Amino acid sequence: MEKIKLKNDIVVSSVCLGAMNFGTSTDEKSSFAVLDAYVDAGGNFIDTSNNYAHWQGTGDESETLLGKWLKERKNRDKVVIATKVGFDRHGEGAGLKRGQIEFWIDESLRKLGTDYVDIYYAHSDDAQTPIEETVEAFDKLVKKGKVRMLGASNFDTWRFDRARAYAKTNGLAEYTIMQQRFSYLYEKSSCAPTYVFNEYVGRERLRYLKEENIPLVAYSCLCKGGYERPERLPQSCEKGERLEFLATLAAEKKMTKSALVISYLTNFHRTGETRVIPLFSSSTPEHFLETLSGADIKLTDEELLALKRA
Repeated sequence: MEKIKLKNDIVVSSVCLGAMNFGTSTDEKSSFAVLDAYVDAGGNFIDTSNNYAHWQGTGDESETLLGKWLKERKNRDKVVIATKVGFDRHGEGAGLKRGQIEFWIDESLRKLGTDYVDIYYAHSDDAQTPIEETVEAFDKLVKKGKVRMLGASNFDTWRFDRARAYAKTNGLAEYTIMQQRFSYLYEKSSCAPTYVFNEYVGRERLRYLKEENIPLVAYSCLCKGGYERPERLPQSCEKGERLEFLATLAAEKKMTKSALVISYLTNFHRTGETRVIPLFSSSTPEHFLETLSGADIKLTDEELLALKRA
């Protein structure tokens, strides 16, 4: 699997493994099997949050399970762990005030069984807290060695840029990676996102990320499994000719539509766009590896262009 060098000399695999359901709907044995299969395949980039998956449990399960896996495998220095702060978990944890950030990083470190995280995301923007307070609090974590690199998820582009500008002006650590909803299919412009700031990535945001040389970690990139099971495609997805072309090319190349989406996203930068790192998971190693195989397929320039223009 291809490796990508991020800021602060952090090197990650071209695909990120999402641990959202590990410890809840995906039990420990299955979670460990997927984690092991991913690492054996050359992956090293694992994504979690301090509130995963609170809608199925307490919100501590994912980080706690990863901490147990890291301890048993003794591989903390071989993987890149990203976690988040700022989203609600049973009425607590929402927001990006200084106290929230300082409290939850220590909780995450405790559950993960480590003294640092590689990437720490602001999980969702907090319009009620001054940007300056949030940026200064995150910078303090970097200076203390608790965090190596900062990112943001579920932000409007202008708010993300304003936070970066304040950090740059004041010599503070800035957001250097973005995590946002993105896939092969477009989203209907008439559909509002579930939460205020988790907009689908559009052309304007892609231009900004390219200009600033900021990689995009694409969550929900497989549209809830809808590429293989159309009944699961969100109503917000534009289908039509673009989906038909994807299906035709996948059949010609004898691969699943999901694997082709992963191949498209990992090759997306070759079309003149920013680097995209698809984020996804599965409850079984077999299914996960089948989709992950797309990361090792180098599409031709003609195929990439045809997929982009479909």
